[in-house]
Amino acid sequence: MMTQPIILLDLFANQDLACGEGPVWDPRQQVLYWTDALGEAVYSKTPYEDQFSVFHSGVQVSALALHENGLVLAGKNGLSVLDNGTIRRIATHAGEIVVNNLNEVIADPRGRVFTGQEAFTEEGPYEPGYVFRADPDGSVTVVEEGIHLSNGMGFSPDETTFYLTDTILRTIYAYDYDIDTGRISNRRPLIRLKREDGLPDGMTVDRDGNIWVAHWFGGRITCFNPDGDHLFSNFLPAAQVSSLAFGGTDMTDLFVTTAALQWESPLAPADHNFRSPRGGSVYLFHGIGKGKPEYLASI
Repeated sequence: MMTQPIILLDLFANQDLACGEGPVWDPRQQVLYWTDALGEAVYSKTPYEDQFSVFHSGVQVSALALHENGLVLAGKNGLSVLDNGTIRRIATHAGEIVVNNLNEVIADPRGRVFTGQEAFTEEGPYEPGYVFRADPDGSVTVVEEGIHLSNGMGFSPDETTFYLTDTILRTIYAYDYDIDTGRISNRRPLIRLKREDGLPDGMTVDRDGNIWVAHWFGGRITCFNPDGDHLFSNFLPAAQVSSLAFGGTDMTDLFVTTAALQWESPLAPADHNFRSPRGGSVYLFHGIGKGKPEYLASI
């Protein structure tokens, strides 16, 4: 495996979050937002501040997306919009299917929102989950099913491909994406991680179409080209790397969340050291790539 040297890696927010997640950079305010998926707080910090702040509390949030009037919140209780301190709940059902147990969310170029469920549990048999699309007209549609644990999502720069991660299958899928209708089709596996690589978690797509992936149990981030070929990896001082987002004034910095919880799962690499540092803080790679701004939701 070719490894890019770690250069200019900073500790952006010194925390002990059980499951730091959902980083998203808002270029309008030059601020990073992120959440603790096992807590009830959304955090914020600009690169010019010494300390992070609690942006909102009292609600469980697994993932965040930008909204034209605030933030989209996805979590166990469904999909909401946080606007100036007020939470507005989005439709609770897609037909007869309950929109809950959400683990990932992203806005598309037309203001729609894609969000997926966490169905996986180690406690016993379970039914795989769904991926939903919420449209600006208020409707919510099932666009994919049979997903064990929805994670990292993204769009290619030419807006013709949608990416979706199923963490449990260690697979990142590519779909044809119709920008006019929001329809996704023609699913095919693009990237498959080996067990020794850990689990693919959050992801982001840069302006060149490269796909950046966080490795839970892998202690690193990896950059793949649009064909799914490995380009390089960068390691962090945390085993449970959960998600990542480009940001900064020129979108060349990469913010990375990690998780402190002690999850001794058989899904980990066979030789994984569960006594190694888990994580819990937010890290920052300076000038590592060429990111692109996230789209704004208008649901």
